[in-house]
Amino acid sequence: MLHKQRGLGLIQVAIIMASLAAIAMAFLMSARHERNFFAEGLGKLTGKAPASASASASASAAPAVSAAPAGVLRKCVIDGKTVLSDVDCKDGKVVKAIDTRGIEAPKMPKPDPADSAPQSATDKMIEKATR
Repeated sequence: MLHKQRGLGLIQVAIIMASLAAIAMAFLMSARHERNFFAEGLGKLTGKAPASASASASASAAPAVSAAPAGVLRKCVIDGKTVLSDVDCKDGKVVKAIDTRGIEAPKMPKPDPADSAPQSATDKMIEKATR
């Protein structure tokens, strides 16, 4: 008497694993690009905008109310530690940021004019004798 095995076949398992891999790949891509592809897809299916897009749209529409202009750094002392922050603090001093443009190559010193001058015959003979 032969009994058939119950459960999933090899092809069914392969299809399920490929589907899971595709979902995981879509999740990793959305995380890399700082987007939520799943919410965007659901929004397209339901006809509604995703919550993150509507929140960013309303934030950009509202005028920004800020005491300090953007990009200003302040040097503050918090719990005895010096911290650079863009938030206003009670004893903060404004710090000027300097654009460094990366690492510069070291500058070669200018050659000494005495080294580049032609040697006299006596100097050449002394140098030859000391070798």
